[in-house]
Amino acid sequence: MSRSDDHPGSTRQRPLQPEQQERRRFLRSSVGAGVGIAAGSLVNGPVLARTDDAISTNWDRSVDMVVVGGGAAGGSAAIKAHELGREVLVLEKAPVFGGTAAKSVGGIWAPNNQYMQTAGLTDDRDDALKFMVRLSHPEDFNPDNEFYGAPEAVYQQLGAFYDTVNVVLGELESVGALKTMPLNIGPMLMPDYFAHLPENKAPHGRAIVPQKPDGSLGNGAELMRQLKAAIDKRRIPVLTRHRADDLVLDDTGRVVGIVAIQRDGTRVNIEARKGVIFASGGFTHNKQLQLDFLKGPIFGGCAVPTCEGDFIPIATRAGAQLGNMSNAWWAQLPLEQALENPSVPTGIWCTPGDSMVQVNRFGNRFFDEKFVYNERTQAQFQWDPVSGSYPNLLSFLIYDQRTADEFANYAPLPPKGSAAAHVIKADTLEALEQQLIKRLKTMENRTARFTLDDDFLASLKATVKRFNGFAESGVDEDFKRGDQPIDQFFHFFGPSQPTHNYPNMTMHPIAETGPYYAVILAAGTLDTKGGPKINQHAQVIDTRGKPIPGLYGAGNCIASMSGPAYWAGGATLGPALTFGNIAATHASTTATTS
Repeated sequence: MSRSDDHPGSTRQRPLQPEQQERRRFLRSSVGAGVGIAAGSLVNGPVLARTDDAISTNWDRSVDMVVVGGGAAGGSAAIKAHELGREVLVLEKAPVFGGTAAKSVGGIWAPNNQYMQTAGLTDDRDDALKFMVRLSHPEDFNPDNEFYGAPEAVYQQLGAFYDTVNVVLGELESVGALKTMPLNIGPMLMPDYFAHLPENKAPHGRAIVPQKPDGSLGNGAELMRQLKAAIDKRRIPVLTRHRADDLVLDDTGRVVGIVAIQRDGTRVNIEARKGVIFASGGFTHNKQLQLDFLKGPIFGGCAVPTCEGDFIPIATRAGAQLGNMSNAWWAQLPLEQALENPSVPTGIWCTPGDSMVQVNRFGNRFFDEKFVYNERTQAQFQWDPVSGSYPNLLSFLIYDQRTADEFANYAPLPPKGSAAAHVIKADTLEALEQQLIKRLKTMENRTARFTLDDDFLASLKATVKRFNGFAESGVDEDFKRGDQPIDQFFHFFGPSQPTHNYPNMTMHPIAETGPYYAVILAAGTLDTKGGPKINQHAQVIDTRGKPIPGLYGAGNCIASMSGPAYWAGGATLGPALTFGNIAATHASTTATTS
């Protein structure tokens, strides 16, 4: 499968329309430059507002529902609210609509979807839920226990997702808001990330993607283009450069409105007769929340710069219970891109190359380079209790000219024949080590003075020799590279389909002579996935486990039911679209406040 011009790794250019120019300026902006809250403790910020005579008689706007966030979850919520006959308004903190979803590959994970059914693939409800619990609660999983060991509330959410996701996709298609297609390479349907686990009874076909008007495979930009077109067609107002600042509650504790702040500091009071739905993204770009909650150090993420966790202080002031705060949708990043701007263009979805390895500061491999980005990244959080350090804090992608040519233009590799600032090149492994030492020295104040081990070169040479033996035999005795279905899919999900005569297509011997290349990689996120807890109706839950009336959440701003797991490609957008719809549906059935 060839890569389309707008694939996340593409460097091909087309003339930009005004809206595209605005988006590019936004994505290149420094994080928090006049568009977000300053990082701080959860209790900082304005006092929670409550209705009084002044506010209740001086609403600047009044609608049935306010949706906060113009990404996939927010777009789904807004469209559903309109289809139910409700007056809805979207607040978007950024200058453009689309959110992080517009930067994504655009996969949507949908168990038992229409394409699976057409192909005769069975995806039983109980089996699907068992598989999700197996990964989301591995410490509690027991197939013989009630709810398979998961908390009942989480099990109910998982069930609501399975029952609703395809209803939502069908509704979006029926109203002309989203056209999809299966994600495949030729006849090969995309496997789940853990297709190899025995609990996965439907390992292929759950991932789908937007379809472009010409019938070709689309990505996140196409997803958000279609949702935005549907919103525009319905004349749903989208107020950009409006940051949600606080909630307005009545005397019973019900959320009846929201206070937003425009870019010039003007406060806008908006009544929400049916409720407020937050879909405002995670906290990837809030340094304090990163330090306080994430399980390991990150250097940035793919999330748009406005993902600063705004919903967390707003919701906690209303009494919300937080959950899943240590987890994220993890991804490796080119370190130097992240140091320049922590909102990086893309993560390292599929490590490109066959004649390549990733090594740590000791020059040793420490995982299957072709496995899932979410799992590779967490290996960088390993803690060495003796040295009191993270030995894998930074890792090094080492490759030869074959990989540079055959996998060119697939992140983080530049186009064939061109250079990139984050790529280090040398004629020998000895010279490559020296270049790495020099490069690390220039950034030591931002990497905890991270250095290569004194025996890095000797270990790297031994690693390359051992890897080349594995490539010859076709068996990776250390990390089983290429054995998993997702390894093979990821290997071919690139700009070309390079072939060779060695028995394992994911491994080719690294050349005995240079040039050699290196890219320094670090841990990051696609976005975080912790925040206020919700129930199966997308209602935000308070510290007593009760719903906060009139307050809803969906997407990356809430505590994901997936826990630490990344079930498969599209496991972010599938639940986001689903619970945005669920939130709007439930809010629509509530009593009007005035």
